[in-house]
Amino acid sequence: MTELHRAAHALTMVPGQPVINDAAILVRQGTILKVGIYADLSSDFSGNITDHGDVTIAPGLINAHSHLELAHLRGKCIPGAGFVSWVEDLLQQPIFDLDERELDKAMDELKRTGTVMVGDIATRFAKHMAGVLEASGLFFAVFAEAIGETIPRKSFIPAGEYEHGVLSVAGHSLYTCHRDVLQAAKKEAVARTLPFSMHLAEHDDELAILHDGKSLFLDMLRARGRLLDYEPPGLRPVQYAAKLGLLDATTLAVHCVKVTDEDIETVRQSGASVCLCPRSNEFIGVGRAPWEKWFKAGVNLCLGTDSLASNHDLDLSNEAVYLKENFKGDLSLDDLFAMMTRNPARILGVADRLGTLEPGKKAIFSTVPQKISELF
Repeated sequence: MTELHRAAHALTMVPGQPVINDAAILVRQGTILKVGIYADLSSDFSGNITDHGDVTIAPGLINAHSHLELAHLRGKCIPGAGFVSWVEDLLQQPIFDLDERELDKAMDELKRTGTVMVGDIATRFAKHMAGVLEASGLFFAVFAEAIGETIPRKSFIPAGEYEHGVLSVAGHSLYTCHRDVLQAAKKEAVARTLPFSMHLAEHDDELAILHDGKSLFLDMLRARGRLLDYEPPGLRPVQYAAKLGLLDATTLAVHCVKVTDEDIETVRQSGASVCLCPRSNEFIGVGRAPWEKWFKAGVNLCLGTDSLASNHDLDLSNEAVYLKENFKGDLSLDDLFAMMTRNPARILGVADRLGTLEPGKKAIFSTVPQKISELF
């Protein structure tokens, strides 16, 4: 069955294509056939027409970094106290007590606010989270999180095939994973042609742990029996990740707050993507990533909400508003929406289906919220 969708405007996110006024999208069986002006596409069309009204339609949004396992911790973790205090508080919470009702609320919130895909980190329940996301109808890449000192006998990635997503692997961080674990996880992701993710350069204690090992956070980890034989590499996080071979065009580095100009250039040359989580960084109190420098460098930038243990909601447009309102310099509507559409689609391996409104892509739309339109 062929349908025609009409809207006041269409932000297609096809590079170089301007906003289309009095826009129309011709769709057959959930796939876009044509995008153009309503007068042109409707002239010989006799099927069902859906008029979306006085809105700007855009591709469905992609939240590149979340921790949906922690959905039950909304409003329960302390804000603004710094990373070590936040982790100490988090570890007092029932982290692994999944609450199916809260997960359902999280899925509903994602869909209600225009998100059609998530890149989700699963520390313990990767296969379950893939099942929940599949049942919700959202597209997904669930990253089973590698952490600690042990390489699994068979695979980091649980078995499973899904219509709407994939399972992959993420390294938690340079300071909570043995280097052999990180390299093995990355190797498996590459061998299986899957994206790889990792938290990188998020906070000052990470710098200290890698530089000389003098860190309250490292002391806390050792008190819990972790990293007892850890030897600091004496490198900044980005440089150490590059040395270990973890940065390439299939890597999504998350946060990237504590970086130098040299670090930014290293990431740019590697081809890796970066996911910014501005409100999470502010919530925890780790500082602000140099967004403007990342943008100017031409790195493939994405946006993520992170977890409900470190953010107030899963509304990606709130992330975009926060970024735009605090960005020092020019950032166009296309630049901002790219971080929530075509850029994450590229790194998460779905650019053939999502990220832009053009023939062959899925006919899944969002609308540009008024709170974003007003910023431009």
